Amino acid sequence: GRGLEKAAQAAAKAGISRFVLVSVFPDAGRSRTPDPSFEHYMAVKKSADVYLTHTDLDWVIVRPGTLRDEPSDGLVNAGLAIEYGDVHRDNVAAFIDAALHEPGLSRMLVELTDGSTPAAEAARQVAASTGPAR
Repeated sequence: GRGLEKAAQAAAKAGISRFVLVSVFPDAGRSRTPDPSFEHYMAVKKSADVYLTHTDLDWVIVRPGTLRDEPSDGLVNAGLAIEYGDVHRDNVAAFIDAALHEPGLSRMLVELTDGSTPAAEAARQVAASTGPAR
């Protein structure tokens, strides 16, 4: 449960300022029967989010919807608060790549699902606070 803390401390010590954390969408698992191990996972993810937001790192927390394994198209819906949905793992990776190259996307929590906006454009839109990228 302390892996994020160790990684953030190591990044700071190594002089790495940009840090992207893949977290969990707050609505994940709400339709499931409560499971103690899943609840523990959600609590650990939330604690990691809180810890990272209190560091001096240039962080971005990405909260993807339900992860899908099939090949995808690089099109996403990203925003500070969006409706819950599925997202392909490839689309999460494309958004993370875009986030790493978008300096304006800094110290923000971004929710992410599949959508109709190319990942790089979605990162620019969220960084510019023009509202959700669909």
